[in-house]
Amino acid sequence: MKKAEVIWLAAAAVLFSVAATARAQSNSSIVEQFAVTSPSILQSLLQKGQLIFIDNAEHGEPQFVTVITLFNAPINKVFSTIVDYDHYVGHIPQTTEVKVTKKQGNTWFVKYKILFKFSIIAEHANYTLKQVLDPPSSVTWTRVSGNLDKVEGSWKLISIDNGARTIGFYRAYADISSLGFLVKYMLEQQPVLNTAISMSSAMVYAKAMEQWVEGPNKKQASETGH
Repeated sequence: MKKAEVIWLAAAAVLFSVAATARAQSNSSIVEQFAVTSPSILQSLLQKGQLIFIDNAEHGEPQFVTVITLFNAPINKVFSTIVDYDHYVGHIPQTTEVKVTKKQGNTWFVKYKILFKFSIIAEHANYTLKQVLDPPSSVTWTRVSGNLDKVEGSWKLISIDNGARTIGFYRAYADISSLGFLVKYMLEQQPVLNTAISMSSAMVYAKAMEQWVEGPNKKQASETGH
């Protein structure tokens, strides 16, 4: 085994050990804590690609998905791109309309129209989120209205490499079972699909954001495998 592979596997073992021993902690992100205390280890993992974590939801609690992405860009650029809602269409897959409808200081209200596709079913989600901006380090959101019963999440950003790069934590939950009878029935028959759809959607969104931040060269390299 190559030395680089040994180092990467050791880093992965440390990270997942930290996650396993800290599951009982509430109202805090284990991985975000780890990024602050051991940024070099997390950075080594992210060189291989995105990391994804799924909460162990209990007693009807929402099952959040967290995707961690390494942006080769300063934190200000990453933040400004994340909140560039009026230009999501064309950059973020499945978005058909995203529009800022109201601003109250750092509290923005954003209307979304998203096309969800799974299996043979396609449903439109229309909802408005209350977005609270804390530039350039975070954005958090909660549902205001719409045909999704519950939507919440956040982006949290950490600057690394003397400001040259940024680690982004995208954490989100959406109750897609509220999109209609067929979707609810499908998820009841195959509960694992709910997790699979949440993971896939989060990873696609985070990767699209990474490509948008880093520009067309990043997207082209990703598509060609270089």
